[in-house]
Formats: sequence, C-alpha cells, structure tokens
Amino acid sequence: MLKRVFEITGNKIASLLIGETSLMISSQDFSSAEEFQTAWDKKLSLATKVEVKYSAIKSIRKDDDDADIVIKHKAALGIPTYCEFSFDDASAYPVFFSFLQKEQYFTRQEVKLTPLKSIGNYLIGIVATLAFTAFCYFEALKIANGTVARTTSGKQELFNSAVGALGDKGVLAAGGLAVCYLLYKAWTRFSNPPTRLLFLPPTT
Repeated sequence: MLKRVFEITGNKIASLLIGETSLMISSQDFSSAEEFQTAWDKKLSLATKVEVKYSAIKSIRKDDDDADIVIKHKAALGIPTYCEFSFDDASAYPVFFSFLQKEQYFTRQEVKLTPLKSIGNYLIGIVATLAFTAFCYFEALKIANGTVARTTSGKQELFNSAVGALGDKGVLAAGGLAVCYLLYKAWTRFSNPPTRLLFLPPTT
C-alpha cells in the first residue's frame, strides 16, 4: 500500500492519500501520510474531505491531451457523481495508475475517441455560455432602464455592478469572445481526437 501524500489540484482540494479501502482527498496541504491521517481522523474540521471508496468506483479516465483525472463513483444513495483533479507532479501519474492495476486489479484500456465524443463537454459549455450571455444581456438592459429588481444579497449586488459596468454591448462582446474560444478548442479537439486512458474496476 502506498504511504505517500500526493499534491493535487482540483475544486477545493489539495492533497490525496491512498488508503486501504478508499482514496482520501483533503483541501489541506500535508507533508506526510501520518500528518494527513491524523487530520483526517479529527471529527471537527473546517477542511473539505472527500472519500472515494474503491468498491464505489465505476471508472477512472484521463485523456492524453488533458492533465485531469476524472473518477466516476457512486455517492450517497447510489447516485453517480464525479471527482476531478490533476497531479502537481507529472511523475505521480504512472505511480497512481500502477497502483490501480497491481493493487486494486483495475483493467486498463486505451480508447481512441470519436470526433463528436471528444467535444461533448465543449458543446455543453458553448450552450451554457450562450444562455448565460443572454441572461446577462437582458439584465444589462434592465439596469440601463432602471427596471432591475432590488438586490437581496452581496453576490447579486456584485453581479449587477459587473454587468452594469460592461453594459449590453460589453456583455455581448465578452460572451462572443468566450464562445469563439470554446469553438476554437472544440475544433482543435474535433480535428485530432485524443486517446482516453480508462481504468475499470474488476467487477465491471
């Protein structure tokens, strides 16, 4: 069993420890496995803790053009969820993958993605960006006309200030740039689909 803390980057997470029955992920930084385990065992903590049991993992994947590892697993009530992170040290990838195969008996596969499958997330991002841009545009018009609803929170006030500063044309310009960037990334991936490294649990 690996007794090593891996530094990772993800959404509110910073370190990974490979446990006997699960992957243990924390938002804190640690210098040793012992320090990690001591902090993990504390019942009262402000740190974010994510535990991914090996028995709950459905798949682990990494595309060769992306640093992120995506783990699909079952959470509470059997609902599928995802955990996504990248290793800060590139040498950690083969160590982690070797552990999955040799100690957890995951099956390794390499799959060449089809052009359409490779850009699925980008298409979702483009649609979401267009929808958000449209929403901001109409909010900008309301602000300019003085018909916007009264703010009820600090976040809403900050959002209105940003949209008001951009104005309707600024919102369209920013949204257009974002869509163009996503279209460029999608076309690049569509033209040269990546190979996906896939690890499946022994029960699959």
